[in-house]
Amino acid sequence: MSLVACAPAAPKVERPIKVGIIDCYSGPPAVYAEDALNGFKLALEEINKEGVLGTTIEYTTRDTKFKVDIGLSMAKELVMQEKVDILVGTISSGVALAVSDYVKEEKVPFIVWISKSEKITGAKGHRYVFSTGENTAMAGKAGGVALAKKPYTKYWIAGDDYEYGHAIADAAWRNLQALKADVELIGESWWKVGEPDLVPYLTAIMGAKPDA
Repeated sequence: MSLVACAPAAPKVERPIKVGIIDCYSGPPAVYAEDALNGFKLALEEINKEGVLGTTIEYTTRDTKFKVDIGLSMAKELVMQEKVDILVGTISSGVALAVSDYVKEEKVPFIVWISKSEKITGAKGHRYVFSTGENTAMAGKAGGVALAKKPYTKYWIAGDDYEYGHAIADAAWRNLQALKADVELIGESWWKVGEPDLVPYLTAIMGAKPDA
């Protein structure tokens, strides 16, 4: 108790704490990014009423357009030109992984609030990256357990060809194999995000006649 009482107070910050938000504000994924931003604004309003470390928090946003190269460029702009103290985002796991590599070198904290690839805090995790939600390892384990209870043995994996699509499929398949040794992967189909015509993929899947 005496040690706590004697602990020095946290130093006050003489300027606002700057947060840079990188997320996809273009196209269909924007609905998720806008939800996250609205939640951030609500929390910020409450925090700034009392302040933190004797100051307030301000933020600025950048649109990644759901592209890794643009997302990384925007992160660099926020760090080098806007001089943000913290980066936050993003819906895209691919963008999150690229930005994570960058902030590791720059020693800038990066809070990931939607991206779910387990690599973010797993294989490619480091002391400057943090995640606020569940990841593909968790969802994949639940999916593997559910599928193991089914009578199916022949599987075909299909989905969007990007980091999250592969990460969730890999996690589910890995966990299913661990629980049910006789399952067989007879094929895979991966289409571009937003690709309008899935008929060729569905035709191939139906022709292979997987159980699931």
